Amino acid sequence: MTSFNVAELSDGQRFGAPLILDKHFIVLDQNIGFSKALQGRLVEWGFKTLYSESAEVIDTKPKVVVNTDAPSAPPAEFENVDLDLLDTLNDEYKDKSNALNAKLKETLSKINLEIKNNPNKNRMENVLTVYNEFMDYTQHVFTRYVTHKEMKIGELSESISLLIEFVKANKKYLLRIQPSEEHKLDKNFLTSHCLRSTILSIVIALQINMPMQKLIDLGVAAIIHEIGQIKLPPQLYLTNKALSPQARNLLATHTVLGFNIVKELEFPLPIQVAVLEHHERENGQGYPRRLTGNKISAYGKILSVACSYEAITSPRHYKEARSLYEATIELLMNKDKRYDDVVIKALVTAVSLFPIGTYVYLSNGKIAQVAESNPSDPRLPIVELVGEKNESGNPKTIITDNDKNKIVRVLNKDELKGVQAYIN
Repeated sequence: MTSFNVAELSDGQRFGAPLILDKHFIVLDQNIGFSKALQGRLVEWGFKTLYSESAEVIDTKPKVVVNTDAPSAPPAEFENVDLDLLDTLNDEYKDKSNALNAKLKETLSKINLEIKNNPNKNRMENVLTVYNEFMDYTQHVFTRYVTHKEMKIGELSESISLLIEFVKANKKYLLRIQPSEEHKLDKNFLTSHCLRSTILSIVIALQINMPMQKLIDLGVAAIIHEIGQIKLPPQLYLTNKALSPQARNLLATHTVLGFNIVKELEFPLPIQVAVLEHHERENGQGYPRRLTGNKISAYGKILSVACSYEAITSPRHYKEARSLYEATIELLMNKDKRYDDVVIKALVTAVSLFPIGTYVYLSNGKIAQVAESNPSDPRLPIVELVGEKNESGNPKTIITDNDKNKIVRVLNKDELKGVQAYIN
């Protein structure tokens, strides 16, 4: 990895590989000219260094570039033009956003048609395709704000509406998608965390019958709830070492930083408040305002549970992931009364006591994967028997009970590896 001093870069310079900001966000695609406008943005935000997989630098004559992935260098007659005004003359980022939204719609339309025509064929594969599309979109939202200070509420709301409808139709498949062990090394883990927290927030909100417009606002807040972290040194959230009290206090400022960002962009007040409150706790031991109980907004309460559940079940640089079942039990215990009981109940009812995706050992000696929650009893989910098919060739499903099909326990890590190797 080669590093470049932002202050020393020149108009028109091109690079052999994409320039990456703080090893997280792609700022400039390869062979696209660096510009004074982009340099001004980076300096304003306090970013001093960019990185690239290639050391190759090509100096070229500055020129205006249209419809690319970075602002072009301004000609001499525009030297004194305000950079914000200059940005409006370039439609490349708007074009990219429109293209991503169009791609989302196209993919969803195609996948929904395939699911309608063949409900069980390649269902998990199709759902994963859509999930990855939303991951790319979330990454773009963060990158665009880093480089252009721009997030549009209308655009986000439209994309979240698409996600809500997809979650409604494919909840049991989406909840099976779990971060791999490699996820803790993923440079884009912030966007992964935000997307997974958004899906969980939507699942909870659907369980309590939240109206559509509020669902959309909640989803928008969830997808950007960590936006404040981009203003902090990445070492704070990518370290594999324990943070000092001073570093923890600095990291905790991301809620206020995020609030200030969405406030400046004039997002609706409920979204601003949700971004601010996603680390508040019912017992008053959260931050930044140490609110208690009914002083925390409904969106803040839901985000608090979804965010925590996702964090427990995902690997990080400083910890191993814990199982979905362990996360569910921890939230149910609700130590020190950190979380809202209604929200926890909604989550557990939606994902079941043995969460969707969990592999379990049954009293009849068979191994199964939890496929769907049981609305009448979260303790007795619907499971797919490993290695068994029904007459249609699909995985055989049964409803667990307290007799011959009772769940005895969750598989441990070694057993899980064996089952996954067998399936593969």
